[in-house]
Amino acid sequence: MKILIAFIFVLFQQIIYAQTNDINFYINQARQNSPLIFERTNKNAALDVEIKRLKAFYTKPQIALNASVLFAPIISNTNSTAKFEFVSQGTDDYYGYDLGLSNGGQYQAVVSVEQPLLGNGRMNIAGQNIAVTKQINETEIKFTGHDIERIVGFQYLRCLRSQQRIEAYEKLTGLVRNELKLMDKLTQSGIFKYSDLELLKIEYRNYQVSLEKSKAGFNQSLMDLNILCGINDTSAIKLTNTSFSIKTPVEKSYFLKKYELDSTRLSTLQQLSEIKYKPQLSLFADGGLNATYIPDFNRLGFGVGLKFSWMLFDGHQRDFARERTEILKKDFIFKMNRFATENSIRKQKLLYQIVSVEKQLKLKSEQQSSYDNLMKIYKTEFSQGDISAIEFVNVLRDRVDLYLELIDLQIQKQALINTY
Repeated sequence: MKILIAFIFVLFQQIIYAQTNDINFYINQARQNSPLIFERTNKNAALDVEIKRLKAFYTKPQIALNASVLFAPIISNTNSTAKFEFVSQGTDDYYGYDLGLSNGGQYQAVVSVEQPLLGNGRMNIAGQNIAVTKQINETEIKFTGHDIERIVGFQYLRCLRSQQRIEAYEKLTGLVRNELKLMDKLTQSGIFKYSDLELLKIEYRNYQVSLEKSKAGFNQSLMDLNILCGINDTSAIKLTNTSFSIKTPVEKSYFLKKYELDSTRLSTLQQLSEIKYKPQLSLFADGGLNATYIPDFNRLGFGVGLKFSWMLFDGHQRDFARERTEILKKDFIFKMNRFATENSIRKQKLLYQIVSVEKQLKLKSEQQSSYDNLMKIYKTEFSQGDISAIEFVNVLRDRVDLYLELIDLQIQKQALINTY
């Protein structure tokens, strides 16, 4: 029986261990389930297909089948006699379409081919625009990933704070429970009054209530973390402690790079809009039936030619578009410089706050050592009945408040580093 109980205990410990998650697990889950990252990745895949389409549009031949039939019958007045003629016999006196325009009808069925001859330049410009758009999407993916790390980090710290408070109150309730057993014996021996015993019991229940509140807060924060990361799980999880570090600044932040890419995209869009001002030359050919009267097989043939067009003047629209692009670029440059200034000040502020919190942590840690020594003395005196329950409870409360302050300061420091 003892062996079975031991086996169940070990198995239970393994299950608990398997349900331990760290912050990297949640960050990876949030990345995988991020709608924004999925959208940007999908857009880049669509842009790869768009490049193929544009290459076919600008450089590949287009083959089409065209067919049309037009009947233009007339009513002739030959020899003062009205006569319906489906196809004119050459009369000059008639009612109907002018034969000089319609020739009595039109019959066409041809296969046409058109091959652009100057499409590579246009394709290069369109490809540059797509390349910049893909870079913008990739930057957005990196920025979203950075944002996910920051947001998930904040929520993870909220969970960790509640978990550490649970651990603190569990240790505290265990301590007070042991002191209650000791005090109960001392009360029966007449060393303490029953009012002192009841006072310590009230304090014990207060810590039990705080423990349950911390458990409820942890469960709520954990559910919010699961929602944020797209995790469908309601099981009990134990989180591992985490320690953020100030990352070495990269050459350029994602924000600055995005501003630069937005400015570059304006230039490529301007080049794209100027494609219509470039000369366009294409080779075309068609073959089939093309006649203006009821045809026979002797009207089958083919034709070959060149098509050329070049926009020479459009009221200076190109100049106005270029001027507009330069104005919009100034907006991006202004925002980029403003962000760089704000970001520098923000980081200096965060560094100052981190240093301040570290000083507070040092002072509080020294204070905790003093309280630990005082608690040892008080526990000894309390067990001998040399101090009252009120004195013991007051010191205990102060020690608990100090420990909770240390937890909050440690979480605050990690949150500031995460923001940096």
